[in-house]
Amino acid sequence: MSERSNTAVARASAAPDPLVGRVIQDRYTLSAVVARGGMGKVYKAEQRPLNRVCAVKVLNPNYAGDQDPEFEKRFFLEASIAAKLTHPNTVTVFDYGRTEGEDGFYFMAMEYLEGQTLQRAIREAGFFTEERACHVARQICRALREAHGLGVIHRDLKPANVFLVQHGDESDFVKVLDFGLVKNVSDSKTEDLTQTGLFMGSPKYMAPEQIQGQRVDARTDIYALGVILFEMLTGKVPFDRPNSVHILMAHVNEAPPDMRVINPNLAISPELENLVLSCLAKNPDERPESMDAVLTALKRTAGGALTGTMASYAGTGELRTLSNSDANAALGTVTGVGRLSRTGSLQPPAFGEASGAQQAAPVAAPASIATKAVPAAIGGLAFAGIIAFFALRGAGNPEASQAAAPVAPAPTAAAAPTPAPAPEAPKAPAQVVLDLKSNPTGAAVYDATGTQRCGATPCSLVLNGDEAAPGAVVKIKLRREGYREKEALLVVGKPVEEISLEKVPTVFAPAPVARPRAADPSAPSKDFKDDPY
Repeated sequence: MSERSNTAVARASAAPDPLVGRVIQDRYTLSAVVARGGMGKVYKAEQRPLNRVCAVKVLNPNYAGDQDPEFEKRFFLEASIAAKLTHPNTVTVFDYGRTEGEDGFYFMAMEYLEGQTLQRAIREAGFFTEERACHVARQICRALREAHGLGVIHRDLKPANVFLVQHGDESDFVKVLDFGLVKNVSDSKTEDLTQTGLFMGSPKYMAPEQIQGQRVDARTDIYALGVILFEMLTGKVPFDRPNSVHILMAHVNEAPPDMRVINPNLAISPELENLVLSCLAKNPDERPESMDAVLTALKRTAGGALTGTMASYAGTGELRTLSNSDANAALGTVTGVGRLSRTGSLQPPAFGEASGAQQAAPVAAPASIATKAVPAAIGGLAFAGIIAFFALRGAGNPEASQAAAPVAPAPTAAAAPTPAPAPEAPKAPAQVVLDLKSNPTGAAVYDATGTQRCGATPCSLVLNGDEAAPGAVVKIKLRREGYREKEALLVVGKPVEEISLEKVPTVFAPAPVARPRAADPSAPSKDFKDDPY
């Protein structure tokens, strides 16, 4: 067991507990209290005769059949459903029941976990990176996808019910906890057993329809997952008020705040930001329809999209940094060495896409040939002079003349051709790059013709030809979902200021809020717990 788990066991075991040392149904020996919550306690136990360490959750005496005749039916029905959940990201429940005798109590045996809750992990880290938050969220989606397929709605999804363990060489392996205990099941046949008027859930993570007492379904858990994603990325929940009533009213009536205002250091892709906002929609019909849809969207965010900067080698020795907006264009540029694929590998350049440097190479060829012809002509003249010298010496000697007769007259050396000047390569058109920024980021940039010039701000707008002339005025439009379209005029040669976008106000009709019953001061708190089970 980890050092933290040992400390928790020692702290929880400081006070004597009447159940420590007791054997439940001749199978489970309770050895120590590891957690306490509003519904009961969790004990570390050993299962006989397997000698397997497990966790046994014992319900408080408050949850007894004497106070609620239907409780036993609900408990065994929903515990049996929870035991059917077998996904690796769901805690395994392998036994449940009720002890005999007048002091009998309900219990549930499950796998024993070592690690920490997601609540503690967020508190220690401050906030998660996009990659880590998506890694955790994808596993939660897979666990809930199986539960929803069996008609089980969690209804109390929160970081305290998500446990992170070390699984082999993989860290942050998720185990979703607390399925099935006195929770709603979407099957209409069991509706009479689960609608008991209990106010289930934690206010900071409850969906509006759950607060208003309306029908809940898989989209209720999707809303809670959106709150968890918001908290992982910013370190805070979207709605945190002095008391629970104000928190519930904010979930029903207020729009979620801008995540960058809460966490100025947030680095998040537009795709993930849009996903979080859609999960937090007040109307369930405006949220993703299923956990499958959320999982598909999460797979397209961290790890699948360009979220940083990259460099493009232009074949001339220049190394320039590209923003997210023109990264896609850079991926299709032939660099003279190869093409960079979306996976980061190099591919051979395509034929017929020669770079500017390759096209200019043949222009210098005539100058090179003329340069080589000059020394060849000079050598020819020197060879002809030597032949004429020996011919003149043999003129006074008949034998020499006869010997020299067969020698052909020296050819007249042609004048060396004057090398033609190499034609100048056409000058590249003037090019100007303007760096565009907007508040908030993630806006697409279009020109006056409606052509998209940048995918998402911040980005670099490349101007060519007449657009790049000093003093030229360029008209652009910025568009971002949830904000009004903004027109701006850019003047070449003048600094470009940050462009602010106006958010489209979201109007929500006030909805009646169910007044929760006054809490019993003597009853244990159910609002929030740091309970790994």
